[in-house]
Amino acid sequence: MTKKLLIAISVITSITTFSQKKENTYPKAEFTLEDGSKMSALFVAYTYPNGSYPSFFDKDDIYSFEYKTSPEAKTEKIGAKEVKAMKIYDENGDFVNGIERLDLKAINGNGELVDKRKRSFQPLLYDGKIQIFGSNMFMCQGNIKSACTYVYSMFYIRNSKDDFAIMPVDYDRINLFNFGSAEEKMIGAFRVVGKNCENFNQYLSFLEKKLEDKEFRKKFKEEYKKVRTDSFEEAKSTGKKGNFQNILGDNMLRYYLNFYSGIVKEYEKSCPH
Repeated sequence: MTKKLLIAISVITSITTFSQKKENTYPKAEFTLEDGSKMSALFVAYTYPNGSYPSFFDKDDIYSFEYKTSPEAKTEKIGAKEVKAMKIYDENGDFVNGIERLDLKAINGNGELVDKRKRSFQPLLYDGKIQIFGSNMFMCQGNIKSACTYVYSMFYIRNSKDDFAIMPVDYDRINLFNFGSAEEKMIGAFRVVGKNCENFNQYLSFLEKKLEDKEFRKKFKEEYKKVRTDSFEEAKSTGKKGNFQNILGDNMLRYYLNFYSGIVKEYEKSCPH
């Protein structure tokens, strides 16, 4: 069977699981539409691309949302282009989680900011002067959830005053074209969202040199291996070996989030907003 790639957005996965806890029950959702208006409904599911590499990466990661106006009503669809955000609430009306549509840009091989011409729905992981969104990518054998392998964690950064987000590491293209190093593009992305703050630019120049240091790279690699080892031990100790890939994805997401949020905090403590 041909291996296919699919986006596994952790927050949407949990939403789908939540909606299936009881037969014919669906979580309450609030959609923020393109014109700024709100629409309340019951969330049913979402549709996403299911293509082979590399054409998969040229597509928005969600095409449409399925919803009901009541448990007994027929399922309806709304196009992802009409939706800016979605929030999920529990039976008590308390916020559970949500996703936001990001219009994406990236740093190309010449260090220029370019439009990626695609959108991605992502959960907000860090809310500050610079916001961090992110989720995990899994490679699956067909559409069998249990046959999915964690590939990497994707992150998106956005100055809270901007209407676009940037991928500090553009995984959509890093394996296709070898234009510029990943480190240079990441530093370039943070310079853009940093809005030319001199103190932050000085820190980024320091960080760029640090990322090239052999000892630092060695330490980073060792930490990466430890996350994998600890994830396996966690799955083993809880008797959930079959859930290793999901545990690994969660732990790697937290590990990289800690790295990126550390950079953001340097901006927050030294730059006006």
